[in-house]
Amino acid sequence: MNMDGYIIGSAILAIGIAGIAGNSLFCYAVYKRPEIRGKHSFLLAVNCSVQVVCIAFEFVNAICQMSHKQWHRSECLNFIAFYLFLGNYQAMMYVVVGADMLFALFAPLRYLRLPHFPYLLLLQLPAIAFGIEHPLHAFLHRETEDPIIFACNPPLGTSDRTMQMWNISNIVLSLIVLLIYATIAFRMKCQARGADESTARARLSKGVIRAAFLFSLFFSASWFLSKINDRFAVLFPNLPGQTIEALQTYSVIPAVASFAQTYYVHLLMSKDYREAFKKSGLFGYFVSKDDKKSTTVSMPRSTH
Repeated sequence: MNMDGYIIGSAILAIGIAGIAGNSLFCYAVYKRPEIRGKHSFLLAVNCSVQVVCIAFEFVNAICQMSHKQWHRSECLNFIAFYLFLGNYQAMMYVVVGADMLFALFAPLRYLRLPHFPYLLLLQLPAIAFGIEHPLHAFLHRETEDPIIFACNPPLGTSDRTMQMWNISNIVLSLIVLLIYATIAFRMKCQARGADESTARARLSKGVIRAAFLFSLFFSASWFLSKINDRFAVLFPNLPGQTIEALQTYSVIPAVASFAQTYYVHLLMSKDYREAFKKSGLFGYFVSKDDKKSTTVSMPRSTH
């Protein structure tokens, strides 16, 4: 188990550092570059900020595992209560961001006419409600037993009843996200059908389909995978308790990867974001002279 702690802790620190750097660079680019400063980018930037705090909580988890700190479940729950809220909040934001893309795709003129506020504030309501539900359920269904747990994380720091509710709700949420991006890809494929492949519409459709596929791939390999792995405690109840705890703790690694992915996925899948990241440099450093001289005189483009 000591070796597990070192492996998990090292992975969390490595992925988390890359995630904090990427999320910070994404927020900086949205702040500096008006061509990507739209509703969609603001939603992503908010989620990046939340995910930085989630990574910080996991850093504490990593250090505690590497130093062999032992937690009682009640002590852990008190510590991670705010993290439970943030974890569910950012999970629902995947649905919100996907729904925002669907809105822009199916009703583009109406979408463009909408002011940023209160639209962006209203979209936070489902994420806030879903976020509050997890810690509230955890405290309402706290067990009288207070065992020492292998690591302080959401699956182990809450009761079995709360863990199952949280796990099932996030699996359902993940399936909804994948369905949304499949719908986006299908819609763009239908729009491109019969169009000349050399036209801008055809190229845009191919780009959106590729982006939706890449995002679904990254999402499935990170957040969705972590929730499926947590199901082992329910699907295989005869496994030794320490094995189940280790499996659930290893689930933290793909979860942290999901906190870290926004900058790197958009770097790969979007030319608009890639150009904006290049012009922003590393918080203003390592920017070419041409990019420093360039100024944006047009209205911000849609980055969908």
